[in-house]
Amino acid sequence: MTRSEHIRELLEEYAQQRARNDEDLQARTEEAFAKAPRIARLREESAELALEAMRSILTQQSVEQRAALAKNLKRQGQGINAEIRELLMKAGLPENQLEMRYRCNKCKDTGYVGEAPSRFCDCFETRLKLRQYEDGSMAGTDEQNFETFDVNRIPKENGQLEQMVSTKTMCEQYADAFPDTGFRNILLTGAGGLGKTFLLNGIFERVTARGYSAVRITAFRMFEAMRQQHVGNDGEFDGFSSLIEAPLLLIDDLGTEPMMRNITVEYLFTLLNERMAAKRHTVVATNLTPIQIKEHYGERVASRLLDKSNCRAILLKGKDLRSL
Repeated sequence: MTRSEHIRELLEEYAQQRARNDEDLQARTEEAFAKAPRIARLREESAELALEAMRSILTQQSVEQRAALAKNLKRQGQGINAEIRELLMKAGLPENQLEMRYRCNKCKDTGYVGEAPSRFCDCFETRLKLRQYEDGSMAGTDEQNFETFDVNRIPKENGQLEQMVSTKTMCEQYADAFPDTGFRNILLTGAGGLGKTFLLNGIFERVTARGYSAVRITAFRMFEAMRQQHVGNDGEFDGFSSLIEAPLLLIDDLGTEPMMRNITVEYLFTLLNERMAAKRHTVVATNLTPIQIKEHYGERVASRLLDKSNCRAILLKGKDLRSL
């Protein structure tokens, strides 16, 4: 996908976010009116006051008269707003209940800042960079998301169904709560064909559908970003930095990437360590067991991947679902 195509899709995403903002404000307004009906009348009075102000100021001849009228109308408006805030407080609602809330206050979710000619907001540029670097080989969230989860495809023997349902629920709750999750990282381990990639894609689809940025990438593509960084040819998308800075990074098939001296282990440690220091969220799927992770990457990487204070590690067991 070209940069222009990414921009078009991202602008559409921002338009959808603004529509969600409008719906959210409408719902919060209706809630306030239901709990404190007088707020609705005060809002009407405020609108009438603004209209009266425009008409009255236009009829005044002198600058002094217009200034005095504007000052009086401003005082009346402040009185109405103070009463509304008091009613909201008594109703147990926040002061900004009736204000629009934005994902980015800088561009107000338009993606643009500045006067004409405007430029893309930093939030838009960051999302664009992440979209450009996302691994296209992992497309398929239309087929792999929490809504398409099919319990009928999972064997009941030896608790495989029960474990998968439990893990799916945990991953879904994580995605719904992001970024305010109880633990920042998830490590999905187990043999191939047990649904690790499905769960990873489910988290990615749900988090991005909620308007947050995320990068999902295969371990091989991750290694390529590391190698390019090492040789000083990271490309226009600044790939390795994008992996460090992504609010949510999802790595699939860790352990299948090439093991190259001075690159794989060293850069993986840097990636995990930097993300941990910045308190960013990371989800990893691997066929390696915790013991094999330590043997494969060493103690330093293993300690970052298996940190119990920040990570929920799940070992999936059972039959290969792809062979059923």
